Amino acid sequence: MKLLSILFGFILLVGLSVGIFYTQNLKPVDSQAEKKNFSVNTGDTLSEIATRLDSNNIVKNRYVFIAHAKLLGLSNKLQAGNFLVSASMSTADIIRTLSTKGTRDIWIKIPEGSRNEELTLGTFNKDEFLIKSKTGDLFPDSYLVPDYYSLDEFLVQVEKNYQTKTAGIKLSPDDIILASLIEREGKTLEDKKVVAGILKNRLALGMPLQVDASAQYARDSRRPFPVKFWLPPSRDDLKIASLYNTYLNPGLPPSPICNPSLNSLVAIINPTQSDYLFYIHDTSGKPYYAKTLDEHNQNIAKYLR
Repeated sequence: MKLLSILFGFILLVGLSVGIFYTQNLKPVDSQAEKKNFSVNTGDTLSEIATRLDSNNIVKNRYVFIAHAKLLGLSNKLQAGNFLVSASMSTADIIRTLSTKGTRDIWIKIPEGSRNEELTLGTFNKDEFLIKSKTGDLFPDSYLVPDYYSLDEFLVQVEKNYQTKTAGIKLSPDDIILASLIEREGKTLEDKKVVAGILKNRLALGMPLQVDASAQYARDSRRPFPVKFWLPPSRDDLKIASLYNTYLNPGLPPSPICNPSLNSLVAIINPTQSDYLFYIHDTSGKPYYAKTLDEHNQNIAKYLR
């Protein structure tokens, strides 16, 4: 009888200890923690979800999370998607959150050398986007955007990425315009740096820049969108009356003709110093530079005809 009492007391003590442990581990990890994004992939098991929550210090104990999900009858109802959860939430609240429909991220790509009219923007309204943004303002990159983001939030995300990637680089509005020309004209970083030096040489001498891409931009801007952008310019395209046509107008266009890449921005602040005034690229993209018009014409005859 005494042995049974001892055994009962031991079981009661163990049960009480387990209960305290269980209850304590249902509580928030940190009452001051902010919400952050947590992703559940299609096919993730309850154990995998619990382990990631535990390793990210969002829940106190993954085994308690698993047990409580089963106790709540939600172990098979956790959803795939993105969720805003916090270590300030109880385990029960986190389980309930993960059992509701989550959000989905979408990829939006801003290609190097693109103009805003040719971008694919997922669920964002294209007309609103073109009103709120200008070509040259968007840093080329691939952006993972939560599907609940507004257009303004996406544009802030792009601007923050630009500020991060260009930290320490000081660029004027004219630098961005010139970088947009170089983006469409140069190929590699080294080529862009040489082209940057050439265009700066032309500006210093008061020569027209005569950049084909500026004529392409002027031509495509006159057509109803959508169009196939950046097709090679014809002789007639070079005569289009537009402030963006650098064959007819000295100096820079009024605004960027595309969204320049980081390489083009770097080329602007670190151009290759040379006496070159002309350049061409053959059909494979290989550049050829010249100091005089005669040398330039020889390069055209040799590599483009």
